[in-house]
Amino acid sequence: MRHIRIALVGLALGSIAAGCSPSRKELMAELDDTKAQLEQSQATNQTLEQRIVELEGEIGDRQARIDELEAEAKANEAELAELRAAKAEREKELATYKQLFARLKKLIDAGTIKVVFRKGKMMVAMSSAVLFDSGKAELKEDGIVTLDEITQALQTVGDRDFLVAGHTDNVPIKTRRYRNNWELSTERAVVVVEHMLEQGFPGAHLGAAGYAELDPVASNDTPDGRAQNRRIEIILMPNLGELKGIREMLEGG
Repeated sequence: MRHIRIALVGLALGSIAAGCSPSRKELMAELDDTKAQLEQSQATNQTLEQRIVELEGEIGDRQARIDELEAEAKANEAELAELRAAKAEREKELATYKQLFARLKKLIDAGTIKVVFRKGKMMVAMSSAVLFDSGKAELKEDGIVTLDEITQALQTVGDRDFLVAGHTDNVPIKTRRYRNNWELSTERAVVVVEHMLEQGFPGAHLGAAGYAELDPVASNDTPDGRAQNRRIEIILMPNLGELKGIREMLEGG
């Protein structure tokens, strides 16, 4: 604006020096033209300043979004890694199930055993009558043959834990040897474990438990239902690994 004013004064002085005085009309016209140029210059500068501010704001917004996306990408990478690991575990578990099913298929087809999923676990289930006489916990000869085949199949699984579970119906038992169904179901489970150990199954991967009549798979109101409940289950225990964050929780981290 200062330059424009100097130009205007210079123009007037030049005219005077040249010996020709500009008319009032000419001076007013030149003044109006100068004002227009000044206003246009101010408007242009204001627009540029605003655009600079706008651009700076847009750049800041873009950078914030870039930072957000980078953070999301890192989080997504970690989540993706977890999903891939979980998928690999599921594939490994599926391969184990398929392997066991193939090795036990002969006994399954014969109806001697069932391979079922219950409570989220795979288990080999067989009637107690296959292994034991009523009210007893000594393995029968035919039962030993069946148990040996099962043991050989389970040994191929590898570094996995199994729980042998004994179950009864709800008919109370009270003999000189067994005071109740707890004792009978537990001793039967232990007898199965001991025989599996004799066949070379690693003891570090075996356990025994008795459930008496408290975990039925059928109604105890019928003879057939009670027969289904009198059973031995060999349960493949889940391989959960170390749960994320559990160590920190237990250690107070």
